[in-house]
Amino acid sequence: MTDNIKFSVNSKIEILMEDGIYKSNIQDISDSYAGISIPVRDGVYLPLKKGELIEGVYYTHKGVYKFTTVVTGRKIDRIMMVLIANPKQFVKIQRRNHVRVSIVSKACCSVIDTGRDIEFFDGYTLDVSAGGMKLSTYKELHVGNILAISLLLKDEEVHVKGKIIRVEKEDKKYICGVSFIDVDDKTVEKIIRLLFQIMREHRKNRPGGY
Repeated sequence: MTDNIKFSVNSKIEILMEDGIYKSNIQDISDSYAGISIPVRDGVYLPLKKGELIEGVYYTHKGVYKFTTVVTGRKIDRIMMVLIANPKQFVKIQRRNHVRVSIVSKACCSVIDTGRDIEFFDGYTLDVSAGGMKLSTYKELHVGNILAISLLLKDEEVHVKGKIIRVEKEDKKYICGVSFIDVDDKTVEKIIRLLFQIMREHRKNRPGGY
């Protein structure tokens, strides 16, 4: 699960909060803590306090990992740093098997493997993960079709290519399982960030919160 992961200087992390995702990076490390730059989102800095429990995402060459830790203080060494305890566990985010988030969002699609003129059609996502999605559309599609897809997640456009791996017909609609293909790491990271934000909002809106 953890692949012996440890923080390293200059690595990128993100702090997940109810109002969005704040970007930071590792500035200093020790046996017990890591010093991170003050997390920022859209020019607004996150005022983390000592004792605050935080959830984050850590990006490494081995993959993307989720962690939970606590703020232990602050430190100034050329820049102001927030000190966080070294996480007891890093949980790898499996891209292909990443948790699917139920979200209904409009998707603009086109079939790009027919050799004919490109025809655009609309559909709606039923769920989305970092590795694929479930698509509902009135357009007749078949297993093996390759789609160019533009979808909106948290008001951000995401452009991906996907392969139809499953089709079920319900009344006049086609419910398709789509596996993303040829997706670059930057796009995968973007999808993961947006899905985490959506998940947090879902939990927040449940009775009793988390």
